[in-house]
Amino acid sequence: MEKKALWVVFRPKDPIELAKMREMYLGSYPHFKEMPSLYAKTWWVNQEKNEWGAMYIFNSQQEVDAYLASDRWQNKVPEKYGCKPEVMAILDIGAILFKESVLSGENSWLTE
Repeated sequence: MEKKALWVVFRPKDPIELAKMREMYLGSYPHFKEMPSLYAKTWWVNQEKNEWGAMYIFNSQQEVDAYLASDRWQNKVPEKYGCKPEVMAILDIGAILFKESVLSGENSWLTE
């Protein structure tokens, strides 16, 4: 399968503090850990612009499409974060390199 990256941006009307964002992100880990279609995900924040978002790596274009059509994406995500995320791009990706292996649950999908 050819992996695809989904780049999304959230632009809430009211600024959200970094600690609160991290708390919300960590609350989503169990869900994403159980998604067989999702290979990897990372969060990012630009506090100066009040933007934050994610880069998802899905196993295929079909799985990106299914996620974007899902109730979770259409309703639950905007409700949880208080704004609808914008899809900036769906990208072809090259090799996925990891400098370290995750050996503990701290700050990873292994966090329960």
